[in-house]
Amino acid sequence: MRKENSQFVTGFVSEAGSHIDNRDYFAYMETDDMACYVLAHGLDTDQEVRSAEMAAKAVLENFMEKPFMSKRRLKEGLRDAQEWLQFESRRVRLKASLLAVVTDYTRMVYASCGNVRLYHFRGGRLNFRSRDHSLAQAMADEGRIPEEAATLHEERGNLLEYLGKPGKSRSFLSKKTLLADGDVLLLATPGMWGNVELAEMLGALEEAKDPNALTDTLEEVLLSRQLRTVPNYTAAAVYIDKIFQEKPKNRRKLIKRIVIGALALMLAGGGAWIYAAKAAQKKAEAIEDMIQYGNQGDDYAHMGDFEKSLKAYSEAKNAATKANDKISKKLYVNKQNISQAMVDGDGYVDKGDFENAKVSYEKALKAAKVYLPSDSDDIEHKLESLDDYAAIRKQMDTADLKFQGQDYMGALTLYNKANTAATEAGYDAAIEIITKKKQETQDKIAALKREIQEIRAGQLEARGKRLLEAEDFDGAIDAYNDAEEIYQAIGKLESVVAVERTISKIEDKKIAKQQAEAATLAKEQEAADQAAAEEAVAEQAAAEQAAAEQAAEVNEAPSKTSGQAASGQPASGQPAPDAAKDAAETGDAAGGA
Repeated sequence: MRKENSQFVTGFVSEAGSHIDNRDYFAYMETDDMACYVLAHGLDTDQEVRSAEMAAKAVLENFMEKPFMSKRRLKEGLRDAQEWLQFESRRVRLKASLLAVVTDYTRMVYASCGNVRLYHFRGGRLNFRSRDHSLAQAMADEGRIPEEAATLHEERGNLLEYLGKPGKSRSFLSKKTLLADGDVLLLATPGMWGNVELAEMLGALEEAKDPNALTDTLEEVLLSRQLRTVPNYTAAAVYIDKIFQEKPKNRRKLIKRIVIGALALMLAGGGAWIYAAKAAQKKAEAIEDMIQYGNQGDDYAHMGDFEKSLKAYSEAKNAATKANDKISKKLYVNKQNISQAMVDGDGYVDKGDFENAKVSYEKALKAAKVYLPSDSDDIEHKLESLDDYAAIRKQMDTADLKFQGQDYMGALTLYNKANTAATEAGYDAAIEIITKKKQETQDKIAALKREIQEIRAGQLEARGKRLLEAEDFDGAIDAYNDAEEIYQAIGKLESVVAVERTISKIEDKKIAKQQAEAATLAKEQEAADQAAAEEAVAEQAAAEQAAAEQAAEVNEAPSKTSGQAASGQPASGQPAPDAAKDAAETGDAAGGA
């Protein structure tokens, strides 16, 4: 039994955080041949019904009915969970994110809807992680934000797909992945991965020796953040210490029979034993090659790589021909035809010829039910995906028409939508085409924006020129500076240099004008000062003349007084007896002397 010959060890931690209820739910089941691990995170607020538990149990019940490694059965399990949540949404719409991992102890396949994540570690490094159905992840896929920023972006909880969504929900179904000894699977809800960085996960993984130690360390890292509100968080780790080693199909008995027969022929045939021994050796080598190439072809077919399985089955068929094993030859011819039909179908899908792709897949499915029954579910899934692929192609064609009509923004929007749909559907060929067309569209948009910026810069230069002619130097410099900023932004360095030279010339003219104006003002001031000085001199001369005239008048007044006295009349026109008396006395005194 596969489980007894492998070693898968599981441990987990799940807590409510700061909340009363824990709306996360983890459960797993290990059978003799397969195991299923399911982690769900409730998105609603219903207090009576646990949407995460309902969804997880729906998937596990589907697995219990008949353990499987089929993407189709996984899809059915998620569809059952979706329908159950929709049916029970009476009071509140029940919603949940879910991740389911199924393994046969050698390979694994997983399905996800929402933002519960799977981390696959190998050799102490991250091998891959599952992708979310969030707006942040879509923005990262479209190149609008870096991939590492999606974990911390504010839109990481804005889900585009989840279980319980009205109508149909779209889930991601992975291809089969080969496991290896020492691999570690970590299933985590947003409460865990949103607060523990990848580098911290890798550090915890390096120190932890078992799954419980890993989940406990991750819990300690989360709680060390000391968040005001701690969300529900769950981490489940699966340590794959030893995978089940599949043995080649038991054809060694046939080899022994050939060798025994050769020995018997050698003993009975006398001299012919040398030829028989060589023939037996060649036949044994051919059978060994047939087994080896046949197993390789089966492994490649299980992984969905039909181009490699086609080559391996061709080698196995040739080896069977050399060994003269008609039964095995027929088997590998049919497996080769299945691989060829799948390769043809994939080629038609790449070209958008879905009618012929359907014919090829149906042909492969019919033969696979007989010769590759374990892969028939994968082929059925491809058939079911053709309608989605056709819708994506139609969207791409519409985007092409908008591109041809020079509606580049509309084309880019449709390319982004088609890219998101192709990513969810696993339409790799379309993703490659869309990526190239998105780049072409973005280049066109960038070229148009550059042209618009160049026109704007030219207009600013023309405005600067007009302002310069009007001798509005400051306005002209501002206009040229704005034009220079635009040229800098679009990387037109030669124009930047030319504008800087123009600005330098304008500044020189501005300085020259300012100097000329200053000289003019100085001359005007000098003339004004001279005029003021002359005016002051004239005023002073006038004042001196007035003073002289006044003095002359004062001098004339005594002369008139003397004249009046000589004539014997008082100066005031009044009689002066006292003055005459005094004069007589004076004359008498002079005579006596």
